[in-house]
Amino acid sequence: MSNDQDFARARTQRPRLLGELETLLRARNPDLDLFVSALAHYGEPGLAQLHLYGVEDDHERRSRLMKFAIAWLLERGISIELQEGRDVYDIRPWREAHGGTIQDMGSLDVLDEI
Repeated sequence: MSNDQDFARARTQRPRLLGELETLLRARNPDLDLFVSALAHYGEPGLAQLHLYGVEDDHERRSRLMKFAIAWLLERGISIELQEGRDVYDIRPWREAHGGTIQDMGSLDVLDEI
């Protein structure tokens, strides 16, 4: 596959995988109101940063969940590497709506107030 094909594949996979990751983390941690967010570098297939919201007060649990999330993404071919001096943009997770269809739910409005 060419670099352009790799990038195009990653662009469509990243939001879907972030949505699946968020759903998985929420199912395994029903006591938490978890949200996933990520940043990516322009022109790169991986992620620059991964953010996990909803578990800020428990550093040990947050660390454990982040390790799981990073390993889960790596298993699916999504690397995470912040590159100094490179611009980034927000990757929004695709979330399942109550109707059962997958759609881009936009930014995490709840987090805009934080």
